[in-house]
Amino acid sequence: MSTHDGADADRVGSPARPGLIPRAVWSACPPPLRRPNDLHQNGEPVTITSAPSGLRRAARRLLTAAVAGMLLATVTVGAAPRPAAAAGYTGPHPGAFTGLGFDTCAAPSDAAMTAWLQSPYRAVGIYIGGVNRGCAQANLTRDWVSKQQAKGWRFFPLYVGLQAPCSTYSRRIDPAQAAAQGRAAADDAVAKARNLGLVARSTIILDMERYPAGDAACSTAVLTFSSAWTGRLHDHGYLSGLYTNVASAGLADHVGAYAQRGHARPDLLDFANWDGVKSTTDSRIPASYWQPKQRMKQYQGDHHETWGGVRINIDSNYLDVEPVSIRYGSATITRSRPWARALWSAVTRAVR
Repeated sequence: MSTHDGADADRVGSPARPGLIPRAVWSACPPPLRRPNDLHQNGEPVTITSAPSGLRRAARRLLTAAVAGMLLATVTVGAAPRPAAAAGYTGPHPGAFTGLGFDTCAAPSDAAMTAWLQSPYRAVGIYIGGVNRGCAQANLTRDWVSKQQAKGWRFFPLYVGLQAPCSTYSRRIDPAQAAAQGRAAADDAVAKARNLGLVARSTIILDMERYPAGDAACSTAVLTFSSAWTGRLHDHGYLSGLYTNVASAGLADHVGAYAQRGHARPDLLDFANWDGVKSTTDSRIPASYWQPKQRMKQYQGDHHETWGGVRINIDSNYLDVEPVSIRYGSATITRSRPWARALWSAVTRAVR
C-alpha cells in the first residue's frame, strides 16, 4: 500500500502491498451498373470482381449499418435491476451498485469476509493479475469468489499491468509496442477473470499508477495502451475501467482524450483523492464525463479497520456505478448474445 497522504494516494506503492457474413467475393467484372437489370446477363447473375472505391466504401457502410441493426435488434436495453444487498449475487461485477467498498493487497480469508459483513462495506477490490501485482493471492480462487458472491459481496476486479514508460516501475510499457501490449494485457485479464468465475460485462480496472506530466511521448504510450486495453476487453464482452490518481498525469491525459476520435475510453473511472469525501465529483473531471454512474473514488488509503473482530489494512472507496453499453466499432450493444458479439467482430474484420 502507498505510504503517501492525500492526493498522493496510490493503489500499489510498497513491497508490503505492492452465423457469419463472409467477405464479398468478386469474380467477374461487368460494365458499370446503372439499372437493376444490369445485375443479370442472359438470365444469369453476374459476379463482380472489382468496383470503384466509392462503391466499395458505400457497400462497407451499408453492410456495417445493416449488421449493426441486426445486432441491436437482439439487445435487451437497460441494466438489470439491482439485487438486494443481503442476497446472493451472480451477475457482472460490480454491476449496479452505489455504496462503500474496500480494497486490500491480498484477498482476505473467507472467515474474514464473513466477519466484515458487519462493516458498512459491500464491495471489495480484488487484484486478479498483472505483471506489477504486489501480493500473492492464496485466498483468491474460483471457490472463494463463489462463496463471497453467495454472501452478497460485489467485486471490483483490478489488474496491475505494465506501467507508464516515464514511471519508476521496472516493468513498463514499450512505446513502440503499446497497442499490442494493451491487447495482450486485456487477453490475460479476461482469462484470469473467467478462471475466477467473473462473468461477461464485469468491469476490469486497469491500475495505472502515478506518472509525471510533461512527457508527451509517455502520455501517448499510456493512452495507446489503455485504448487498446479497452477495445480488446470489449471484444471479449467485458467492460473497461481505469484507476488513476488526481495528482497523476494519468487523469489529465484521459480527460483530455475523452472525446478524441479513435480513442477507446474506459467505461468506468476509478480515481484516488484521499480527502475523505464520499463522492465521485471532482473539479478536475468535467461533470458530463463518465456519467451517469460510471465513477468510483478511493477517498481514504492505507489505514486499518476492524469489523467483526477482524482487523484489515485497506483503502476505502465510494462507488456509484452501473453497467454501461459495450461499444463495438460504430455499434453499441447493451446486452447481447455471444453469437452477436462474434458476428460483429467478423463483420468489422471483413469490411476493413
